[in-house]
Amino acid sequence: MKKLPYLLLLLLTALPTLLPAQEQMLVIPKRESFVRQHELRLTAGAYPLIPYMNRWTSCDQDFSFDRLHRGAVYASGSWSLAYDYRFTKWFDLGAVVNYYGEYSKLYGSDGWTLAGNDRTHYISVMPLVRFTWLNRKWVRMYSSTGLGLTIEYGEYGHASSYRDVLVAFQFTPIGISVGRSLFGFAEVGVGIQGALMMGIGYKFNPKNKSTK
Repeated sequence: MKKLPYLLLLLLTALPTLLPAQEQMLVIPKRESFVRQHELRLTAGAYPLIPYMNRWTSCDQDFSFDRLHRGAVYASGSWSLAYDYRFTKWFDLGAVVNYYGEYSKLYGSDGWTLAGNDRTHYISVMPLVRFTWLNRKWVRMYSSTGLGLTIEYGEYGHASSYRDVLVAFQFTPIGISVGRSLFGFAEVGVGIQGALMMGIGYKFNPKNKSTK
């Protein structure tokens, strides 16, 4: 019985140090709320499929193309400007506008007589969906796909011009972006934007809050 007051005094002394630890254990981590975002992207791509599409289906002039030979072909590369709206952490919906062009000289059947120029322009428009399957503070990995239309126009030789409408598509199984509001990205895919792509982007939200 004589030891009971000493035990009570010891408990009262240790109680203030035990309470903060107990309170810390009861704290539940606060889950950050997702903020919907707008996203702009500028993309440069290499090896698009556009040059391999059916090119001569709408030529107006009736002459034999096999009598003319193309010289060295100069390409602009595939350039895209895209807008996305990020509805959730894993789903984006947007649209992309793409340009690709080629230029070459045409020579006669002898191989050296200049017969004109071959200029071709492709402008593509398509909706695009993106699915994010890895989402970290600075790194994001995703896949995307799009389907739309390509307007092809140009000139072949001195007087012949042509125009056509083709199907446009892009499938990107792997993409990675690094950064927050301002970010860089690289992608691997197949379609009008190219097989190897890279670019820069900027994301923001309507309320001007910091992006997550």
